[in-house]
Amino acid sequence: MSSTTTKHRKLAVGSKVTLIFGLDEVRGTVIEDRGNIGVGGRRLLRVRLDIPDASEPIELEVPADDVKTAA
Repeated sequence: MSSTTTKHRKLAVGSKVTLIFGLDEVRGTVIEDRGNIGVGGRRLLRVRLDIPDASEPIELEVPADDVKTAA
C-alpha cells in the first residue's frame, strides 16, 4: 500500500486522505484548500474526519504536508 504526500501532488476538494489524530491514523475528506496562509507560507487544508462514533463532524485545519492520500 503506497501513499503520495502533498509535496508530490496537490489535493483537490473531495480527496480522501489520512492523517495522524492523537495516537491514531484516521481517514478524512478535504473540504477546503485554504491556500498558503500557514506559518512560513505552508498550504493549509480543511479536513472533515471520518469518525463514526463522533456526535458531530470533526473538522480540522492541517498543513498539507501532514496528510497523505488514502489508499
